[in-house]
Amino acid sequence: MPPSKSQQQRRSDPRLKKCPFCTAGGGAKYIDYKDYPTIKPFVDYFGNIMKRYYTGVCLKHQKMLRTAIERARFLGFLAYRK
Repeated sequence: MPPSKSQQQRRSDPRLKKCPFCTAGGGAKYIDYKDYPTIKPFVDYFGNIMKRYYTGVCLKHQKMLRTAIERARFLGFLAYRK
């Protein structure tokens, strides 16, 4: 018997997620492409940049994150997409 609608788990509201770069120390002014531990959670197993919907990153920091990941790929710190 399938679970009823009230018993099913709901996806969390993406508006409730807070940007990790904005909340940490008053906002990041720059995301360093050499800082692998900072970039790693925003790249999936295949090397794709994760969407803002899933990560909760604001638009300003998503653009900085994309630039940092592209620079890291170009210099060989991260692998290109498979």
